[in-house]
Amino acid sequence: MEHNIQQSLFFDIETTGLSADISAITVIGCCDMDGNITQWFNEDGLSQKQILTDFLAFIQPYNTLITFNGKTFDLPFLTSKIKEFKINASFDRYEHLDLYQILKPYKNLWGLKNFRQKNLEEYLGIQRTDKLSGKKLIKTYQDYLENGEIKNKESVLLHNYEDLIGLHKIYSLMSYPALLDKEFTLSSYFIENDHFVAHLNLDIQIPVSCNYEKSGISLTLDHSNAILTCPLENGHLKHYLKDYKNYYYLPMEDLVIHKSMKSFVDTTSIIRADKNNCYSKFTPGDSFLSAKTDVINYCADIIYYILSEK
Repeated sequence: MEHNIQQSLFFDIETTGLSADISAITVIGCCDMDGNITQWFNEDGLSQKQILTDFLAFIQPYNTLITFNGKTFDLPFLTSKIKEFKINASFDRYEHLDLYQILKPYKNLWGLKNFRQKNLEEYLGIQRTDKLSGKKLIKTYQDYLENGEIKNKESVLLHNYEDLIGLHKIYSLMSYPALLDKEFTLSSYFIENDHFVAHLNLDIQIPVSCNYEKSGISLTLDHSNAILTCPLENGHLKHYLKDYKNYYYLPMEDLVIHKSMKSFVDTTSIIRADKNNCYSKFTPGDSFLSAKTDVINYCADIIYYILSEK
C-alpha cells in the first residue's frame, strides 16, 4: 500500500436517512492511525453546517481518507451537504480507500456469508457494546432532540465510536491485498520431500492466523510469517498463470496454449482454460533456485492463485 499511513484518517458518519436531500447528518467521527478519535455531534438538529465545516477543517493535514462503503454513501452524502450549504470545499484532493470495495473479493476466504462491517468485526473477534440497528439509531437521536436525555446522546455517539474502532481494526485485513502486491520478503526456500517450501516475512501482519489449501498447495499465514508449500509432480512444479482467460487447455497433453495459437491445433481437443488448469510446468533446478527474483515472482503468482477470487 503506497499511501502515507500517518497521513491517513478513518471516518464514518451517522445520518437520519440514506438520502442527503431529505436527511440530516447527526454525527461525523474520525480516527487516526494511532486510534485517537474525534467526533462532532449535531446537538440541536440544526448544526449540520457547523459540524461539517469543523470536520473539513480537521481533515486538512491528511491526504488519505479511509471508509467502509464510503464511496457509495459517506462521501456522496457529505458532498451533497457541501453543495447544500454552499461550503467552499471538496474531497477531490484526497485519496480515498473504501475498505468495503477493496476487501470484498476476500469474503469467501474468511468464510463470510454477508459482508457488512459487523461481519468483519466478528471475524476479527471484536466485541461491541453498542447493539443499536440503523433504524433504532435514528429513533434514539430523534428521542434525544425531543427529550434531551443524555443517555440517548451517549448511545448515538457510542455507535459511531465503535464503528470507528472497528474500522481501524478492519484495516489490518489490508494485509491480504498487500500480500498479493508482493509486500513480503523471502526468508528462505528449499526443496524437501518432493515439495518446494518458501518461508516469507510479511510487511503487514495478518490479524488472524489461518491456512489455505488448493490443488495440493498450502499457504500458512501466521501474523508476520508465511509458509508456502508446493508439491512437485514427477519432478515438476506447476506455475499458475493469472491471465487464464487468454489461454486454452489441452487435456490430453496437460498443457496450455495462448489463444493466438488456437488456429494451429485441433479445436476439438481443446477447451477454454480456467483458473485451475492454466499452468505451465518446470523443473526447479539450480538456475531457478539461484535466481531469487524468479523465486519471489513464482511465490507471488502462487499466492495470487490461492487467495484471489477472480
